[in-house]
Amino acid sequence: MTENEWRSFATAGTKLAHIALVRPDGRPHVTPVCFILDGDEFAFALSPGSVKGKSLARDTRIALCLSDERQPYSFVTIEGEAQVSSDVDQIKHVAAGIANRYYPSQPAEELAESFVQAGFTAVRISITNVVARSGLG
Repeated sequence: MTENEWRSFATAGTKLAHIALVRPDGRPHVTPVCFILDGDEFAFALSPGSVKGKSLARDTRIALCLSDERQPYSFVTIEGEAQVSSDVDQIKHVAAGIANRYYPSQPAEELAESFVQAGFTAVRISITNVVARSGLG
């Protein structure tokens, strides 16, 4: 896929991303997240005390994968470095983007405020590598 194609694929619909991290004991950790593509970075929110947050506090390397459920299959895998932020404006921005994409019937400002009140943080992924394929299977 070209860059425009993988960006379109990533932002179409409400597919979940699966992120891969390394746990403190070295085991892999893969988990689904709601996300947004914000400029040149992927972004998602972390709930307080999550395994994701603990893993990222130790090692900021991260991979994110998106895929189709039907043929012809396509996928995008992103590798990068994660930056975790407790900045209220960043949390609200990411949460509002997630609300608009995944929960369009809920006011984005309400969801964003609930993320802040619950102690969520925002994660942004600076992309270092992209592997994107389409028309598989």
